[in-house]
Amino acid sequence: MPPPPVPSSENSPRREELLVQGLVLGGRAMKHLLRPELERRGLTSPMFWALHQLVLDGPQSVGALAGACIVTPAIVSSSGDALVAAGLVSRRESAKDRRFVVLVATARGRSVHRAVWSHVGRQVLASLDGVASSELETTVRVLERLAGAPSASTREAAVVEAA
Repeated sequence: MPPPPVPSSENSPRREELLVQGLVLGGRAMKHLLRPELERRGLTSPMFWALHQLVLDGPQSVGALAGACIVTPAIVSSSGDALVAAGLVSRRESAKDRRFVVLVATARGRSVHRAVWSHVGRQVLASLDGVASSELETTVRVLERLAGAPSASTREAAVVEAA
């Protein structure tokens, strides 16, 4: 049974609770969809999200990447070591200051990133069979607003081809 309609013209506690519940469920769904594919590829969640940030935002220092992933530099450092060992990320001198090292997604890393999201995209499409396109478009618009209206390039990078 679907939840009762949410008042659209007011910021009621019920509306706030429904929105937060939706975001929590979305996060839970993302973990559920990603976990088997990451395990199959030998990736941990911190490894994947570090790779994801590097693919989307380009080369970053361990500290900057930790901030973007909302984890400690120690977690990024160990995840970075594992990603380098797997050939998904490389280390190179910073273009701004040769004393610093940045992590960079390799071609193989970008390919794995694309394949993981493609797999998730196919699962999502299968799960949402029968949901109207207009509902999906509205959901995407709401999430874009919450994410701070990402640029077109960020949005294109996040789009999953479900071929």
